[in-house]
Amino acid sequence: GADLSKIPVEAFLGEAVLVDLSDKAAREPVTVKDLEDSGVQEGDIVLIGNSRFTGDDRPYISPEAARWLAEARVKMVGVDDSVHVEAPWNYESLDKMATHDNLLSNDIPLIERLTNLNKLKRRRFLFIGLPVNVEGLDAFPIRAIALEPLEEE
Repeated sequence: GADLSKIPVEAFLGEAVLVDLSDKAAREPVTVKDLEDSGVQEGDIVLIGNSRFTGDDRPYISPEAARWLAEARVKMVGVDDSVHVEAPWNYESLDKMATHDNLLSNDIPLIERLTNLNKLKRRRFLFIGLPVNVEGLDAFPIRAIALEPLEEE
């Protein structure tokens, strides 16, 4: 991945969209249609999660969906623990890291192990996920924050 100190801070915050996988079957890929149906737009931070599976049964991001995200020029992609970035049963193939490669080679930061996506009430919200600015690092824990508009009382 890229040196975090070289990535502009603006890359780590902005309008986000949740791709909710609560209706996905075990080991089913996240598809381009899922992304389009969720309203993913250029410049979005795309957070993917809320499946009901764990372990190897979790849905995964298909290489085609990762290519589409790169072509759509999204700002960042994040997943919670209910989603595989790669299909774990595909690790022997030549494209075993296709999703990582598609995103990172297009300067799209990837966040893994997000929590509490199931608590979001809206599909669109403001997201902030800032790593510490340390030269030479390509990965670092972040504190992820989603800000939703307050409900009218």
